[in-house]
Amino acid sequence: MDNQTNTTGSVMTTGPKIIKRYQNRKLYDTQQSCYVTLDDIAKMIRTDEEVTVVDNKTKRDITASTLSQIIFEAEKKAGDYAPLSVLREIIQHENGSMSGYLAKLGVFTAEKKQQEREQRALDFVENTQQRSSYDDVKSTLDARISNAAEKTSSYDSKNFDSEPTPELPGANRNTASN
Repeated sequence: MDNQTNTTGSVMTTGPKIIKRYQNRKLYDTQQSCYVTLDDIAKMIRTDEEVTVVDNKTKRDITASTLSQIIFEAEKKAGDYAPLSVLREIIQHENGSMSGYLAKLGVFTAEKKQQEREQRALDFVENTQQRSSYDDVKSTLDARISNAAEKTSSYDSKNFDSEPTPELPGANRNTASN
């Protein structure tokens, strides 16, 4: 995100406003440092703000699904649904996916489809790297546990019975004989 200074000397951010979505489904505006609702995000978009919604745990961009949810909620409130024939057709094609139906209508260009494929590939590579990091940590821990087990077994194999037990200051000798 690029920052610019306005005439008052305060810093303005250019680029998309980042909204984090937590596992409890709460949405957090990182620029304003406050929680927001779907309605707040809809208002931001209506005022031409660029908004990106990111899952806080996975760091994946979930803007499209969030905007779809906003549209769904608006449809519920409006009560003015699309004709049943269109809704049935959407469900019949592309497993009921709205984006699949819109692609069938030619709303998406070949360039957009290519960008989406590239993004999915990048997401896959990122997830693979995270998995390899997990595997690296796991193998390191396994090696450390193995080394600790070897040290313990070599420690146990030594004969410590021949060594005298040191007396501790203030030790109760009667307890040891009972």
